[in-house]
Amino acid sequence: MARILVYAVDAEDYLPLLRAVAPGFSLAAATTPEQAELHLDAEILFSWGIPADLVRRMPNLRWVQWLGAGVDRVVRALPEHVPLTRVVGAFGTVMTEHVFAFLLAIRRDVFAIRALQQERRWQKVPGQPLRGQRLGVAGLGAIGRDMVQMGRAFGMEVWGLSRSGAHADLVDRHFLPRDASAFAAGVDNLVLVLPATPETNHLFGARELQAMRAGSILVNVGRGNAVDEAALAEGLRAGRPAYAQLDVFEREPLPQESPLWDLENCFVSAHCSGPSELQRVGTYAVENLRRYLSGEPLLGVVDKTRGY
Repeated sequence: MARILVYAVDAEDYLPLLRAVAPGFSLAAATTPEQAELHLDAEILFSWGIPADLVRRMPNLRWVQWLGAGVDRVVRALPEHVPLTRVVGAFGTVMTEHVFAFLLAIRRDVFAIRALQQERRWQKVPGQPLRGQRLGVAGLGAIGRDMVQMGRAFGMEVWGLSRSGAHADLVDRHFLPRDASAFAAGVDNLVLVLPATPETNHLFGARELQAMRAGSILVNVGRGNAVDEAALAEGLRAGRPAYAQLDVFEREPLPQESPLWDLENCFVSAHCSGPSELQRVGTYAVENLRRYLSGEPLLGVVDKTRGY
């Protein structure tokens, strides 16, 4: 019996790190459901991406450490007595870089600059500075707070939206989900870092998107359910928003028939804004295993009623 099962594309890389903390434990690595089937009697699960139906069939499970920030794939598969922890504080910097890379590329129109170069044309391209623009951050958790900090560094006014308002003091103006339309209407650049919960499902639909400013940009690096993709496709065709960068989707991989693939003002990336790098995530996982074994409070405990 493996007391710890690691299920991830790089599962084998985690084993030496975990073994150093739990030398007496038997560990197993799985990269496919078929491999995981052999270790469903495990007590501890470290994973990102294991199918929920396999989790439901793990009778001895005592703790799940999710190797990512969003837990919507697994949270409903766990009984109440099994704690679920997620990685907090390891993705904000890299995801913020992803978001601002696209904001800068669009505002400074690097695509037009490249096209002119390919045509060997010497022509100035007017860019828009981020300084003085208004940034809207929906979701003020650890990642969202990094977005706010970067917006401040660029000299932007920052608005925020969150469920509780616990971090309202970090932004110039705070909104609750019920005011999503007014929030979307007031910003030049809208960044979504929301968790997947029933409350966030299609929070940004046709009404909210139609309210966005001419020339606005929407970036979603949270969870795909927050945006009504059909309404977004229509909005992009109408120029509200003017551009979108989507790293997450309602269905992943994004279906081939989705109109988002073909819209020139939509930039699609494959859920890669916050890669689970072993150095950062592994350190976090090892610390939580140490805490579990010593009976100390775990980091990143998920409130299953909220979903994050």
